[in-house]
Amino acid sequence: MATKYKIIILIVLSLLSSWRLFRSGYPSMQDDMQVFRLEQFDRCLHDGQIPCRYIPDGGLGYGYPLFNFYSPFPYIVSEAFHLVGFSLIDSIKYSFITAAFIKTIGIYLLASLFFGTSGAFISTIIYSLAPYQAVNTFVRGAIGETWALSLLPIIFWAIFKKHQKISIIFLSFLCLSHNLTLLFALPLLFVFSIITKKLKIFLISLISSLSLCAFFLLPAFFEKNLTTVNTMTQGYFQYIIHFATLRELFISNFWGYAGSMWGPLDGLSLQIGLLQFLIPSFVFVFYIYNKHLKNRLLIISLFVIGLLAIFLTHNKSTFIWQNLPFMAYFQFPWRFLGLAVFCFSFISGGLIFFIKKTLILPTTIGIILISLLLNYNYFREDIWYSNLKDTDKLTPSEIVRQSGAGLMDYWPKYGQNFPTSYSPSGPIVVSGQVTLEKYQKNSLHSEVNLAVLSPEAIINLPTVYFPEFDVFVDNNLTNYTIEPNLGLIQINLSEGNHQIYLSFKDTLLRQIANIISLLSLGSFIIFIIREKRS
Repeated sequence: MATKYKIIILIVLSLLSSWRLFRSGYPSMQDDMQVFRLEQFDRCLHDGQIPCRYIPDGGLGYGYPLFNFYSPFPYIVSEAFHLVGFSLIDSIKYSFITAAFIKTIGIYLLASLFFGTSGAFISTIIYSLAPYQAVNTFVRGAIGETWALSLLPIIFWAIFKKHQKISIIFLSFLCLSHNLTLLFALPLLFVFSIITKKLKIFLISLISSLSLCAFFLLPAFFEKNLTTVNTMTQGYFQYIIHFATLRELFISNFWGYAGSMWGPLDGLSLQIGLLQFLIPSFVFVFYIYNKHLKNRLLIISLFVIGLLAIFLTHNKSTFIWQNLPFMAYFQFPWRFLGLAVFCFSFISGGLIFFIKKTLILPTTIGIILISLLLNYNYFREDIWYSNLKDTDKLTPSEIVRQSGAGLMDYWPKYGQNFPTSYSPSGPIVVSGQVTLEKYQKNSLHSEVNLAVLSPEAIINLPTVYFPEFDVFVDNNLTNYTIEPNLGLIQINLSEGNHQIYLSFKDTLLRQIANIISLLSLGSFIIFIIREKRS
């Protein structure tokens, strides 16, 4: 098949799962905080806070270190669209669309190495139109997980082809896209690299990527104990509540836009997909009984790993979850559907070796058509807000709603309570008489001009403490305390007029992490230049 026709087909397959996002407006989604997060990320950039860590309006307006822990890459892509003139809403949509194209191209490139053009198209349609892909994009709005699953195939392709630079770049993107997907992707990449004898290139890529992403990975891991991160595994987010049933996984074709609930009452689909399981099962059986087939160990191993991933979504795997405490952070066992779908979709291309040459084309076309019939209708939103604009998502009431959602996940642990209402628009007077003259705040700094009319006064700045802040009163570095209720920054002031300047800065750990990333980036650029010259 001519290259131009392959490109046309890949574009069409990409559009099948994303074309609805090209329309004016914005879809409903469960994680309806994407626009707010991007607006805060954009403010970090304009304030000169690079990398972005502390957002000014999160945590019900008290600010908190969202992007010190929350994977930034999807918002970096979205911000790139925004900087060239697209609205916040359109930038989020185009980030999802970009992920859809990378997903389709990546799985095609990977599968074509093992199964040729026809087999690659089978793997591509199976992966691109897997129901779980639609759940992530159009139900959950999980932009991080969507990006992570889209990046996986091209990383495997680059490692197998020994494209060191590409594998480093895209593995770095994965490190910055979704922490939980990274946790199961690395062991899978390790197995793949051993079986395909590409372990050296994988290890070099991994070390290089971890170094490039140190600015995020090191603080995200070592500073998580400075937040109430334990709330992410409590209450509704306990994994024990969210196991999938066999019916949900293999039989039910239910489709909904509600949340994950206890037992079989889930309001969203947790199905693997009919073709997504039947075809790889058929391929697995044939590879078991045909010992002469090339890449036999790889196909069998990936199918077994896919089955293990499915097992982890079911309550019979509880003993594994109990003995591996870190897995509680997955929250929803059905997240392992992403691992299963990737493994199963890739090996589905092996079907081509068990079909007569004269039947390859009609079989490929038939699978594409059946996939469209079974799954295409899932790739649509519940509600489309055709007239929605950025201003509608950033009204005072919307900011209050979005800034409070997910507040407990990364709230600094220096106070005893969480805020229940939006922060005041200026310092909080604890004692004394104070007249406020000026208050300005961004993601890096706060400036306050005030007059203390009593012999002394105590004020709380409406900013939650997280290491590190410097406070200057009348240009002098000043000690402060952390009030015990919410963990706000508290200052003692004497009588008179005062200028207060609050500045957020990096801890030593973050500074070291930033340096590692900068040195790694410089080394990577030098490596590319030298390789190009040679």
